[in-house]
Amino acid sequence: MKKNQNKNAFAIVTGASKGLGYAYCEELLKLGYNVIGVARDTDNLKELQNKYKELKVEAWNMDLSDIKNAYKLFEDSNKYEVEIVINNAGYGVWGYFDQSSLDQEMNMIDLNIKSLHIITKLFVQKFKEKNIGRVLNIGSMAAFTPAPVFASYYASKVYVWSLGVAINTELKKTKSKVRVITLCPGPLKTDFWNRSSNQKEAKYKSTVKVMKTSTYAKKSLLKGLQSKRKDYIITGNTNKLMKKLTKWAPQSIVLSSVYNYQRKRK
Repeated sequence: MKKNQNKNAFAIVTGASKGLGYAYCEELLKLGYNVIGVARDTDNLKELQNKYKELKVEAWNMDLSDIKNAYKLFEDSNKYEVEIVINNAGYGVWGYFDQSSLDQEMNMIDLNIKSLHIITKLFVQKFKEKNIGRVLNIGSMAAFTPAPVFASYYASKVYVWSLGVAINTELKKTKSKVRVITLCPGPLKTDFWNRSSNQKEAKYKSTVKVMKTSTYAKKSLLKGLQSKRKDYIITGNTNKLMKKLTKWAPQSIVLSSVYNYQRKRK
């Protein structure tokens, strides 16, 4: 993919302090974009500021589970030439539904759904005015099946996927050059599971091959920025196979399989 030629162009990445968000920041910088990294703690972004001194790396400390900050993010960004927004911030709440924390689940819904919805809407409206811009929403393979013992998180990703596909269809039907692409990663080696399971050093367990976070960030970003017709992107043959299996296998078998997998993860 060609490097960005607009030296004033910015990309916003939420959940930018580590893991997938941090990897997206670095890949965008490699492509020549200035970056606004948004997270509750942005100390790690100092490494990117020192490494890519020819570009601007803004570090915005914001907790986007407080939806007032979603509006503030948009307002503060108006003085920048933003062309890309990556809604990456999010987490899960693992556990049997009758036992998991309702407060945590409401906080997760505010972050995974409400904040993402607000940011997506405001930037789509802004991008349409200039007929340029792209929103990449981080969905999940979780969007394609319900998940006993991880019910609320999987449900939140169904919302992200459904919303993004619908918006992108509207944009294509109305001949807009703006796009909202939903990226659907499978398991990745991040600290996502630590927060989701309320464990400081939870060992990640997966029955499928886990892609490196940096590899996924590079592949999915390039596809997300280049795609003209696709509404969502699944990266990796294993993930594509899993998508087909969840579509064609009887739901009772899929649900039993997911249940057995999730309940053994702690």
